[in-house]
Formats: sequence, C-alpha cells, structure tokens
Amino acid sequence: MQIMTHQCQNIMKNLLKRLYNYRLLFLATIILAGSGLTYWIINRPSGIDEAARQAGELLARNGRDNIPPCVACHGANGEGNFDAGFPRLAGLHPGYIAKQLQDFARDPMQTGVKLEPIARDYSKTPRIYSDLTVFTPGTRKDATMNAIAKALTPTDIQNLAVYFGSLPFEATPQAVDFQTLERGADLALRGKPEYGMPSCISCHGPDGRGFGPHFPPLAGQPPQYIINQINKWQTGERDNDNLALMQNIANQLTDGDKLNAAAYFSNRSLSVKRK
Repeated sequence: MQIMTHQCQNIMKNLLKRLYNYRLLFLATIILAGSGLTYWIINRPSGIDEAARQAGELLARNGRDNIPPCVACHGANGEGNFDAGFPRLAGLHPGYIAKQLQDFARDPMQTGVKLEPIARDYSKTPRIYSDLTVFTPGTRKDATMNAIAKALTPTDIQNLAVYFGSLPFEATPQAVDFQTLERGADLALRGKPEYGMPSCISCHGPDGRGFGPHFPPLAGQPPQYIINQINKWQTGERDNDNLALMQNIANQLTDGDKLNAAAYFSNRSLSVKRK
C-alpha cells in the first residue's frame, strides 16, 4: 500500500511539473503574440492619400525651381545609394520622413542667456533670453539637405513623406566577414549593459526593421550612412532625437563599434510591402 501511495505521489508530482511547464509555455506564447501584434499595429501602413502620393512622386522625380529631384541621390525608387552613402527612403514611416525634413529646415537653436556688456544704469542693460532647455526641437546639419528642406513647403514635406512611405523595398543582404558580423551582432542584440547602453534592437525593432515614427529601420540602410549619422550625433551636427537618447548612445561607441554595427545591419534581410 505504501509503495502504491509513493508511486501516486510521483505521478502527481510529474503531472504538476508538466502542467507548470505548459503554463510557462502558454504565457510565453501569449507574450510573443502580443509583442508581434503590437509591432504590427504600430508599423502597419495607414491609408494612403492618393493625391498626396501623386504630388509627392512628381516632386521627387522632377524637382521644382531650386529643389533638385530626390531620386538623383536617393535612387529611382527611394532605395538609396550604398556606394555614396545616401539613405534609403522607400518604406520608411511617413511620420519619420516628415520630421527629418522639418529638422533639416530648422535653424540651430540658441540656448541660454546672452548678456551684453553691463551699462552704468543697470536697468538699461540689454538682455536676450532664449530657451534654457538642453533638449532642442530637433536640428540636423547637412550642407545639401538644409537648403533643400528650407525650400519645401509644409505640404511638400507631407506629400514626399506619403510618397516615399508608400514605396516597397527589398533589402539585399551584404556579405560580411564572420568576425565583424559577430561583433556587430553583440552590439545589436546585447548592447553594452556594463555601461548602461541598450541593444540596438531594443529601440529599432527585431533585425533593425524599425519601430513606429520615432525609431527608423537600420536594416537596408547603407553602412556608411549609419556611420555618418553616429559621427554627427557625436559632434552635435545631428541633435533631433527624443531626450538625447541616440546622442548618449553614440558617445559610447568606438570607431570599431560603428563599423561592426553598420555591417551587421547591412547583412540583414528586409522586405517592406507598401501601396
């Protein structure tokens, strides 16, 4: 009788253990499904304004007055130029494209308080007050894009964002040597937790596919473009990320880190279907 009781206890323990494992598996499945659904909801294409798309295509292909055609640098279908380091625009979130053009058009912001030489009469001392915040509305410095963006109207910006956001894109993974790929993967997937630096994919999405209007895709972008942008964050020429998040991350990256991360994302597969 005692042997039978002992066997029953073992069977119950094994059964409970299996049920517990199945519960963990079920919870993991729910979490993954929820994450995938959230990613799809945020990144799903919205309805396209056809009139805006057509106007954007006309401007992108033909330019206007002192606005050169976008396709001259960014490719006939917005695919970018890997050799020259010009970024792809095809399939990017329209909200992201619009913000970048607005930031290119914005003049650098004066911060702090500028005091002129103090006059004998203190009440007549001229003072120029400006925003004291360390977070600017967003500025990007680029010799070519600054002039172009300033020539665009708000409607032009919206039309171009709709057009390029509607374009499909298929990335061709670039060949990368194993050592570089391994080091790039470590940064992309793990980051530098010992320095408090998050992984790239924690913001830029799985495989660097991008996440909503604030975190652009890294996959499918020319490696040199990614490196150039990190350099600009380090020098302050680019200052348009929320809460200076990218600026702080860029300041922790070495030249080797930049090369490895850019190479890793150039090796990723990506398919963007729009329209």
